[in-house]
Amino acid sequence: MKMTFNDFIDAYQVLKTIIHPTPLVYNEWLSKQYHCQVYLKLENMLPIGSFKMRGATYKISKLTKEEKKHGVLAVSAGNHAQGVAWAASRFNVKATIIMPEGSPLTKIRNTEALGAKVVLHGSSIEDGFKHAEEMMKKQKMIFVHPYHDPDVIAGQGSVAFELLEQIPEMDYIFSSIGGGGLVSGMGQVIKGHKSKAKVIAGQATGCSAMVDSLNSGKIKKIDKAETFADGIRVKNVAPDMFKMLSQVVDSAHKVDDEKLAWAILQLMEKARVIAEGAGALPLALFDQLYQKNPEKFKNKKIVLVICGGNIDVNLLERIIDRGLIESHRKVRISIPIADRPGILHQLTGVITNVGANILQVYHDRDSSNVGITGTNVIFHLETKGEEHLKLLLKEMKKDFPQCQVVS
Repeated sequence: MKMTFNDFIDAYQVLKTIIHPTPLVYNEWLSKQYHCQVYLKLENMLPIGSFKMRGATYKISKLTKEEKKHGVLAVSAGNHAQGVAWAASRFNVKATIIMPEGSPLTKIRNTEALGAKVVLHGSSIEDGFKHAEEMMKKQKMIFVHPYHDPDVIAGQGSVAFELLEQIPEMDYIFSSIGGGGLVSGMGQVIKGHKSKAKVIAGQATGCSAMVDSLNSGKIKKIDKAETFADGIRVKNVAPDMFKMLSQVVDSAHKVDDEKLAWAILQLMEKARVIAEGAGALPLALFDQLYQKNPEKFKNKKIVLVICGGNIDVNLLERIIDRGLIESHRKVRISIPIADRPGILHQLTGVITNVGANILQVYHDRDSSNVGITGTNVIFHLETKGEEHLKLLLKEMKKDFPQCQVVS
């Protein structure tokens, strides 16, 4: 797959007449927290809530009249589906989208609302690709790949052109990787423009084939894709994408789902931004690297590409709960005590004096470590964060040395 810098320039010239630039917002809270300048590139503010409409729009804009008559076919977990549906609607082209059977209902309905026909098939993107091949044998349609297509990649690169105009002196760009279209597109524009900015990319630990491949220098395969970040749940590494990313990514890393949940909560509280797992990954990854080497980022200009905000609302409560646990603001503490009057009152007094909030408490008299006359008390508590939790444990252990945090 050969591409030139002119391909990206052409895509940007076309798209800027169709798609308004997304905001680049300086975040004061995060900047103070990390002692640098943190900017959020809000791709979640696009009409479909994701950058995916860029590549799809450019791809469909280049189709001939004859190709447009055949209609387009795509495979997607949700964001590319909506991007293709939006672009097809704009150019009056019929669109059929194959989505995994477990796709979020919100993304299915949004795709249909944009005028596309949705076909639910299989349990993964890979199943969808196989089904697409069978469908195209029976009906002639133009396939719009979510990332392995030069026109799609060129369209995604328009994000970087906007950044170069909005913040030409940026030092780092953090982005998530699924199939690699966004990062390869942005990276080629950044490198082609001779920008000093470093491109830092990440994947969820449970689905990290591309990151593993980039870090080992050869393509790696994985058997399972386990992450709630459905936008980057891609198991297979395309050789062309691997080659492109190898040339433009300065470093690649894995991020656990718990950290993604934490980042979603941070963006909600400190930026008033709703991000899906893939969209929150840049913040999670930045924090992960910052904790290892704060001086590396001191006073630097950091861009976090919030690539999408189409989060499944049915998962949101659980994700927020995970985020609170990851940030030590919700915690379970186990304390073996003698089961006699006054002990529980003494315990709650310590918790009250430290300023923690009791959400729930229950006795486990069947624990093997408490004996016949004892009980294990489990407190579900709300704290102000890690330092507050340390203070609470310090005070509790004065009278109850066996108390401990449990998962």
